[in-house]
Amino acid sequence: MGKRLEGYAVLVTRPRDQAVGLCTAIAAEGGRAILAPMIAIRAILDPKHCGAVIDRIEDYGSIIFISRNAVEFGIEQIRQHDKALTGQTIYAVGVGTAASLRKLGVTDIATPRGEFTSEGLLKLDGLQARKVRGGKILIFRGAGGREHLARMLESRGATVDYCEVYERIVPDIRVADALAEADISVPDIGVITSLDSLNNFADKIDDEGLDLLFDMPLLVVGSRIANEVGKLGFTNPPVIVDNPNDDNVIDTLARWVMDEI
Repeated sequence: MGKRLEGYAVLVTRPRDQAVGLCTAIAAEGGRAILAPMIAIRAILDPKHCGAVIDRIEDYGSIIFISRNAVEFGIEQIRQHDKALTGQTIYAVGVGTAASLRKLGVTDIATPRGEFTSEGLLKLDGLQARKVRGGKILIFRGAGGREHLARMLESRGATVDYCEVYERIVPDIRVADALAEADISVPDIGVITSLDSLNNFADKIDDEGLDLLFDMPLLVVGSRIANEVGKLGFTNPPVIVDNPNDDNVIDTLARWVMDEI
């Protein structure tokens, strides 16, 4: 069986330390991975209100982790406060987030099926009004995340608090330098796994005068990001993947190469 991405160049915009697996998988399938991180993640060293919230973590009946980064930095904060997850119902927005929790010793986790978003979480039985009314829910997330999940849970009668444990920043890189190093002007397709990355990428294209990249097809995660692609000036309809783990991204790229999407 031939390599499914043979001869194709793929621009990867994930944070550098989270892109290694995908870049390796692209190369294993014969493709060229061009890494140009459009977002970087760093811990918030003194999370606002987080310490006080974690000190009374046992008051929360449900705890939601909104991303892998929320797991990494959230569990670290919990441990620094000599606390543990004991007795709460734990929710993860997707299978990758759940896998990160399991690596850190959390085993009983509820995760949406097929729709790895806040909307998917809100469909879970344990987060319906009859289950959450009068209860307290804690959400671990990055700074400035969406409010939809909390608002919906509050409308169902829950009290919701946040613990914001990381922030997203724009890396100090030039897309033109990454392309020059790869000796390519326009990759065959780009992979965008967050709305922040998409916005930052569009800004970089404008700032660096790389208008041809607006014609590059994009593989994006979920319909919410897909809906923004055309608004930002990209000319091709996006290829959509719902689960952004490496295997699904590679399989979707391969289907795109075979013109099956």
